[in-house]
Amino acid sequence: MPVYIRKNVSYTPPSLDKIQHEAEDDYNLDPELQKDSLPQPYRMIDKTLIGLFDDTWEVIAKREEERVAEANKVRPPAYKPSVQLNTAVPNSQHPEKQKLSYATCICNSGDGQFIFVGLPCGLVVVDSQTHGIVCNWEEDGAEMASLKSYTLGPDTHMITSIDDMGVARLFAFTYNKLFLIKVLNPSPESENKLLVNKLEASTCGDYMGVVMENAGTHDMWLEVHKLPRDTWVSDLDTIVTAIKKKEEKEKRDEAMSEETESVAPSDVAPSKAETEDGGPSAVSVTNSVPPIDTGDQSQDPLSGEYKFGAPQLIMKVKPPQPITGVGVSSLQAACGKVEAGEVVATGNNVLFTATHLEQRRSVFEHLHDNLAKYSTEEETQIHQCPHFHFLCAGKMTPQGLEQANLEGRPTVVAVWWPGTSNLLQYSLIKTAKDVEFKADLVWPVTSKITCSQVSMDTSLIAIGMENGNVLIWDRYMGISRGVVNVRDDSPVVQLLFLDPALYPQNPGDWPPYPQPPSTYVLARCANSALYTITTSPHQTLQLNTVSLSVEKDDDGITLLQPFDKHPDLMLVVTRDGSVQVRDCLQGNVVCQVNLPGSHELTAPWEPIITLGGQGQSLFVKGSERLKAGEESEDPLGGATESEEGLVFVYQLRSFPSLDKYWQTSRPHQPLTVHVTIDQRAQAILSDRLSQQLMRKARMQERWAQMKDEIANIHQLKEVARMNAEKTQIVKFERIPYPHYQLPLP
Repeated sequence: MPVYIRKNVSYTPPSLDKIQHEAEDDYNLDPELQKDSLPQPYRMIDKTLIGLFDDTWEVIAKREEERVAEANKVRPPAYKPSVQLNTAVPNSQHPEKQKLSYATCICNSGDGQFIFVGLPCGLVVVDSQTHGIVCNWEEDGAEMASLKSYTLGPDTHMITSIDDMGVARLFAFTYNKLFLIKVLNPSPESENKLLVNKLEASTCGDYMGVVMENAGTHDMWLEVHKLPRDTWVSDLDTIVTAIKKKEEKEKRDEAMSEETESVAPSDVAPSKAETEDGGPSAVSVTNSVPPIDTGDQSQDPLSGEYKFGAPQLIMKVKPPQPITGVGVSSLQAACGKVEAGEVVATGNNVLFTATHLEQRRSVFEHLHDNLAKYSTEEETQIHQCPHFHFLCAGKMTPQGLEQANLEGRPTVVAVWWPGTSNLLQYSLIKTAKDVEFKADLVWPVTSKITCSQVSMDTSLIAIGMENGNVLIWDRYMGISRGVVNVRDDSPVVQLLFLDPALYPQNPGDWPPYPQPPSTYVLARCANSALYTITTSPHQTLQLNTVSLSVEKDDDGITLLQPFDKHPDLMLVVTRDGSVQVRDCLQGNVVCQVNLPGSHELTAPWEPIITLGGQGQSLFVKGSERLKAGEESEDPLGGATESEEGLVFVYQLRSFPSLDKYWQTSRPHQPLTVHVTIDQRAQAILSDRLSQQLMRKARMQERWAQMKDEIANIHQLKEVARMNAEKTQIVKFERIPYPHYQLPLP
């Protein structure tokens, strides 16, 4: 029988290496898995339910972990308020709005004796110790949105305010009386009215910076005004003196009236002839006083109408123009357009043409066309509200602008605009017809500026950048202290110079004259991480971690304010409305301030809170907590005008956890130490003379030791000479006699 075998077919048995090994876990523990899979669409429904169950279980497990961690957390001591301020302003024209419970903003005076409270219809001054209303100012529609206080002189304070309509006002408070000095921008009815977005003054009240905005065109610029500070103080003294005389006279007249009423009418009744002829009567009182002569002012002291000297506009700073192309063809033509001076360039005169920049803009829009829809108009605006600082004279001031009589007074203003990487410096003592000045100095940095801060004496300036770097300049010496990278993933949003008394100073024995001390700079990043930077003039910058970044957004910091008289402490407010007192260097929460259960912190992102009594008391505005099912009228979730609120006062002095901080005394350490060459030479000479007696004793001791040393030297020389002679004798004895060899015959 024939057998058919296919050609080119191999019947090689399979290799043992290619046989798959049986898995040890090739079995099912769940009996349900032995069943066949469900048909569609039940299979998809089952898969969706299982995924939903897993996600829910993860959320439950995460919440349980957070609950356990919150329960095991070491909580700081919490304290409740001791006083609630809901006092109505006496003799008010708007009693329904003039209550402290309707406070819109709050700030304290420099000496800590008074608290200035902004209300929907005016301003109120409250004593920080007795919590009583000292005086008030009212005007219909003047709802205060911002308040700041500055010290003009002893018991004299200047208050700057901005209301909700952008109208700025200057007030003066002295001898328990409040005076309206000036309204900077009376609101006109025209479309091009000017609004004030920011108002700050120098520490002593010599200069004032106002950020103005045109409501019609939305143009923004900075105006710098010189304030007649000394004139205001003298005018206020004259007004207060006249008012006191007026009040004393009224009191005497009232006392005389009371005495007259207490006596029988028959005993003091005037004659009929005297009364008919207009003669003097025992009960007649004259309340008028001569007008006050204070220059332009000639009103009655009690009339409330006073004319003070107006601020003088000395400078107007406009935002930098965007970079545009110029029609130049060579480098020499571009350099010719740059003015001579200390400014190297402003970025406007470059070799880029307008066509080149337009092409680059078109390419950018084409590449990022899919992301353009996510950008907003606010992000596209380059220039926003500028930041500025008034600085005293230093080594970085241009030559020719130093004046000895301006020591301790501001001489320059430093300005930077958001979205730029240049810090501009303008001189305040130059005179010119045109108030629009160009910058005297330009400080370029490596990234966009996000924050800046100057020390109390303006000798140091710190600049925070978007890339997480912090640059510190010593303006007094004109050198840079250095640059330190705080974080790479978060920009720096706030910088604070701490008191130099917190830094352990080591002056050393040499040199004998004082040296500039070191201090800390507290840096806060956008993720609420806190760091301290050591600014020592003799070493590089050092970075120390105070607290790490927060995990939850509710724990983010919205307010960070150090205590004035107690540099170890700082006030912290978080997004969830908690108010804490922390240690500046350690970062731990020392204590926490709790509001009653029926109230919550008003607007945690912009809290109405301030310290009073030099850090001894705390004033906090709280709003009534909404009940379940109620909705706030404010879209941001804050307190509305109709909600009832209270101002709570906390006596920090009575908190047991803060006792060790009140008992700690910190010696004053000035950041600026000015030692001239003559003072240095005198200090070195004095140190030399103070060591003269010690040097004389050392010289006598040295001369006494010199005799023994000379004797030892002579003895050593004699021993060496004797040893040398012995060596020569030995060599002479060892010399052999010469042997002459006779020639052989």
